[in-house]
Amino acid sequence: MVFKLRSPAIAPSGHIPAKYTCDGSDLSPPLRWTDPPLNTQSFALIVDDHDASGGATVHWLLYGVAGSLRELPEGVPTRDTVENIGTQGTNGFGKVGYGGPCPPPGPSHHYFFRLYALDAPVELPPRTAKVDVLRTIHGHVLGRAELMGRYSRKEPSDRPEGVGDHAPALMAELAIPSLPTALNSAMYLIGELTNDEAGTRVLAEINLRFARIEEIISDVRFNRQQDGWGISKPRSLQLVDEHMGMLDLLMAESRSRPEPLKRLEVARAALSFHRKRIERE
Repeated sequence: MVFKLRSPAIAPSGHIPAKYTCDGSDLSPPLRWTDPPLNTQSFALIVDDHDASGGATVHWLLYGVAGSLRELPEGVPTRDTVENIGTQGTNGFGKVGYGGPCPPPGPSHHYFFRLYALDAPVELPPRTAKVDVLRTIHGHVLGRAELMGRYSRKEPSDRPEGVGDHAPALMAELAIPSLPTALNSAMYLIGELTNDEAGTRVLAEINLRFARIEEIISDVRFNRQQDGWGISKPRSLQLVDEHMGMLDLLMAESRSRPEPLKRLEVARAALSFHRKRIERE
């Protein structure tokens, strides 16, 4: 028998539905596996994108999964430890748990879900990085099962179905992603380009802005729980400004590199559009 990893939502080498990406609900997909090697004591799951321009971007790290488990439900909560499932590491966006595909517009990216069967339990703290997970499981891998899915996003110049040559203004409007998608895309790009390229000063400033974003998000969640409020206009503007500030820092660092600079400019333009829209409301 062969150790296999499958998903009822993603066919092998198939398209990843939008609900499992930054363009949808950003839920982790359901996964199932069969016939792990004998003497498997635990599992570790690593999901990454090897088409990212800055090198493999980590989308999910899950370890300490019991050897008796044979599936993961859809939408594993994004917290340090999930009861009856396992412990989660830090993904390429600097967050805990699953972060769905959010590639730049263009060709499909390939997302590899790799499940490692281990001969011992993995005892690592939450928020462990991929390199440390791999170092810990080295020498303990009994087998590996893999599932690959693809996801792509349209180029801004792509014509949506049903839009004719007479509607360039409509085309321009439809090319702008929603605000949540624009924010997620910016965060994906920031995480990708700060892996190795950014200098110490830039990293310090980006970390400071990350902390402020976390404060905003925490405050919004608290208000919703207490009073049922949505995010206020000042908070919306602050959230957009923090993301734009990080993009500006990376743009200054990328002046000599046309490809990442273009992607940063596209991401910033989308946020700038939404900032003006919010100000008008």
